[in-house]
Amino acid sequence: MVPFARRAGPEANKEGTMHSVNIGRAPTYLIYSVTATRDVLSRSRLRSSSSHRYEQLRTRHKLGERSFSFGGPAAWNSLPPSLHELANTLT
Repeated sequence: MVPFARRAGPEANKEGTMHSVNIGRAPTYLIYSVTATRDVLSRSRLRSSSSHRYEQLRTRHKLGERSFSFGGPAAWNSLPPSLHELANTLT
């Protein structure tokens, strides 16, 4: 699999931004715009609570799917788990 910086297309930007959110290097407003699965109380006992996945919001309209709070977690969750655990994306 190709690291974030070498991936092409519009999803690569969302994936890279979500990686910054995951390691805590994104702006605060982006960090608070998504919710990690491990932070949801109803899922605290599930196996998914120990993963690096994010909750996807439900939208009523297609326009809502363009927002970072929906598209970021969707792009991030579609990545293989091995990429979720990368600490440095420049190598």
